[in-house]
Amino acid sequence: MPSDSNSCPGCGFVWEGVSRIDAVKGINESVTAFVGIIEEAGEMSMVRPEPDRWSIVEYAGHLRDVLINLREKLIVASVVDNPTGQPIYTDDRVNLGFYSLDSLDDAANELAFAAGLISKTIAALPDGFENRTLVFSPLWATQMTIGWIAAQAFHEASHHLGDVRENLRLLAAK
Repeated sequence: MPSDSNSCPGCGFVWEGVSRIDAVKGINESVTAFVGIIEEAGEMSMVRPEPDRWSIVEYAGHLRDVLINLREKLIVASVVDNPTGQPIYTDDRVNLGFYSLDSLDDAANELAFAAGLISKTIAALPDGFENRTLVFSPLWATQMTIGWIAAQAFHEASHHLGDVRENLRLLAAK
């Protein structure tokens, strides 16, 4: 769920001032590092370091789906005036087992693919489209701009990169 403040209380990310170029670069750098962690951790990527903390592969599935969801919000808001985006149902996806069949290769390849899709979409936005608006979702009915959505994609990638780095630390301590 997006934050109501100007910065993320968990990672310190600040949305203001993030350009399209910054967003694309940040998404790609974060996802490249994330994929590297999947490769480094190997089979440990499938292990939850704590019962209530997702595995690296579950975080990868989540981030993949978030990037796809945000991309769809960008596209719809580019075509329709002030639409309402679809919610992602984060916990339901995990609790219903929708990530349970993801392999290490699936997680790495699909995450990289999703990052490429949203990056190309952000880069292709016509000039001025950053100011077009949408309601984030029926569950978080706040009006946001396309520019904020692009910055949020960068935030999600960098935030969850921090989560999986913490997973590596927790797994190494076991």
